[in-house]
Amino acid sequence: MNPSGLWSHGSVRRVLRNVRRPAALERDEIALELKRALRCEAARDAVLTLVERALKHEHRFCADIVRRCDVDGETTAAVAAALHLSPRQFFRYRARAMEAISVELGLVLTRTRTHRPADGAARAVVLGRLLLSRASQPDVASAMRHFERAAAIDPLCVEAYAGLSVGWLLLSRELAVTPVHAHAKARSLARRALALDPRSTAAHAAFACVAMDSGLGRAVAAPHVAEALSFDPYDARAHIASWNLALIDGDLAAAEFSSAQATSLEPASFFYALCTMATSFFRGEYAATIAHAGELMEIEPRSRVVRVYLADALDASGRPHETLALLQPNDKLSDDPYELASGAHARALIGDREGAQRTLDRMLLVNASYEVPRYLIAYARLATGDVYGALDDLECAVREDPGWMLVMEHDPALVELRAERRFRRLVSLRSNAIG
Repeated sequence: MNPSGLWSHGSVRRVLRNVRRPAALERDEIALELKRALRCEAARDAVLTLVERALKHEHRFCADIVRRCDVDGETTAAVAAALHLSPRQFFRYRARAMEAISVELGLVLTRTRTHRPADGAARAVVLGRLLLSRASQPDVASAMRHFERAAAIDPLCVEAYAGLSVGWLLLSRELAVTPVHAHAKARSLARRALALDPRSTAAHAAFACVAMDSGLGRAVAAPHVAEALSFDPYDARAHIASWNLALIDGDLAAAEFSSAQATSLEPASFFYALCTMATSFFRGEYAATIAHAGELMEIEPRSRVVRVYLADALDASGRPHETLALLQPNDKLSDDPYELASGAHARALIGDREGAQRTLDRMLLVNASYEVPRYLIAYARLATGDVYGALDDLECAVREDPGWMLVMEHDPALVELRAERRFRRLVSLRSNAIG
């Protein structure tokens, strides 16, 4: 296949004209390649998707001319007159449109990549992505070693840097590293991936997740989500980035749709299944969350994130004794801040203020050697009855990491704070950030 001949302006115009002739289009070599590359059901859908992607950043006259002349079959004179363009202006816009479509076609049919990683790097990336999808701390650490190996073999391997970026985020969520350090590393790696290939779905999806986790905000994240979905709508990572964005917006229906899309594309991913479970929790579907968490615990009993969601769903369902049996068997406290926070809330629900205070004291002791997020300390302070201390902690948590605003509004452990003016002000900050 010769790009300089096959993807010439004349070839592009032929494909566009064939949109009006479905039978001819389904026999067209370029259209069939495009249909396979974009995974569309029909060649017509593939061609129209290509045009939309190619012209989305061009002047609106470009899209109007292609749609009316090349797709719908109107005469050039009629379209030029309707758009109030001189013949010279008309053909300049049309040439620009053909050039943009030709370039986009070439990028799509070469999978939008100018650099293909070395075989050893590609194998390491595949193994890294597999381990990363399992989400537990040991697997994430192993995944990052594979990504590092891929980058050592091929320093231009975009997938390796994108994978490392997401790996740092997951290690932060598992409390294996401090958020400040993890977020700085994740941002640096995501920026490097974007610099290597600005058209990489993996790079844009990684940067979007980094922007949301590290508090850069919706305005920074949203364009990267859109680009990731535009470049490859069949990449599950783009839909998980969209899931995170929907949580920022408080649009739980959209979050549910995005997590379902990601899971359908990669049904074996433990992490995407975890996101689906989290969406059920934020929607207040606690019975479904408990059932899903039980299934995930059977698959990966080491997952701290699943244990905590299960515990919080049990608390929200009025089953705090089961939470304590899960997290604090035989009244024994762990050193896991997330488990301690959920356990403190369970103590408050059964009226055990003394046990809640003991749990808070344990959290503060852990905090002396490891920086426990103030959001979690707020759980324990609230459990002891210290409403104002809990609000102080939440305000500090949001200042340190605006990402906490994503969960605060829907957190069932904070229900009793919703009437407090200071809490409502914190929740409003998320809306202001979106606006």
